[in-house]
Amino acid sequence: MLYLLKLGPVPLSQGTTQVYLRISDTGEPSAPVFEADDETGMRALLDGVDAEDVRCEPALAEAGAALGVEVEEPPQAALSSRAAIATFLAWGQRGLSGLGSDKALLFVQASTEYWEARPWTHWDDSQPFEVAVSGPLTHTFEGCVFHTGDGRAGLALYYKPGALQMLMEMQARGQGDAATQLPAIAVTLDTSPVYAVEALSAAGRVPRLPMPLKTGPDGISVPNPMEAVLLVAALRAVARLSPAQQEVLSTVVAGEAQMEVRVRAPAPRVRH
Repeated sequence: MLYLLKLGPVPLSQGTTQVYLRISDTGEPSAPVFEADDETGMRALLDGVDAEDVRCEPALAEAGAALGVEVEEPPQAALSSRAAIATFLAWGQRGLSGLGSDKALLFVQASTEYWEARPWTHWDDSQPFEVAVSGPLTHTFEGCVFHTGDGRAGLALYYKPGALQMLMEMQARGQGDAATQLPAIAVTLDTSPVYAVEALSAAGRVPRLPMPLKTGPDGISVPNPMEAVLLVAALRAVARLSPAQQEVLSTVVAGEAQMEVRVRAPAPRVRH
C-alpha cells in the first residue's frame, strides 16, 4: 500500500509551499512534489500508480475525496519517513545538509531519548558535567544540559574547563552574545520550523528539531562529522543518567574507529 502525506507550509525566500510525499507502507518514499494546493500535489503523486493501491492521511481527506483516494491513518514506517524528510529539509534550509541524512537520523533518535529522559528536571544549566572522550578524538569537555522558557532544550559541550563559570559571568555583565565565542559544540532542540516539529511529533519522535552547532572565536558554524557523532553519543549517555546513576559510559563507532564517551554528572539539584 502507498500513502500520500504532506509537509507544510514550508517557508521559502518568497512565500511558502506545500511538500507532498508518496511513501510505501515500509517507509520507502518517492520523489517529493512541491505544489501550492493539495489536489494538484496529490494528482502529481498519483501519476502512474493505481489509485486503489493508495491511501491518504486524514489531513488530505478533502482532496482525496475529489480524486477517489480513500483516507487511512499512515503506518508508523510512513510517519517516520516523513519525519526524517522533514528534518533533513529543515537542515538544508539552515545550512546543515552537509552533515548528511544519516546524521539527521542519528540526531533524531538520540534527541528523542534525551527528550524523554528530561535531564533538566534533575540538573540545570549552571551545573558542569564531565564528558571524557577517548578514541579518534580525545578530550575532556565541560558539559551542561539546558531547557529554556521558550520551550527549547539541549546539550552543550565546552572545550575549556571553567567555561560555564565564564558564561554566567558574561551573562551577569550583559555580554550574553559573547558566549558564542566560547569554543563548544552543542545540539539545540528547536521549536521551529513548525512543519518539521509537527512531523517529528506525529511520528512519536522528539517534538523539536535537533540542531547541531559549533561556537568559537569565529562565531557559529557547523560541527565536523566526528564532532557530530560525539554529540549523538553524549545525548544518549546523558539520557541514561539519573540521580541514582550519575556515571555512564557510551561507545560509538566513528568510521573504522571506536570512540568512548564517559559522562559524570554533578549532584542533582535539590528542587523545592
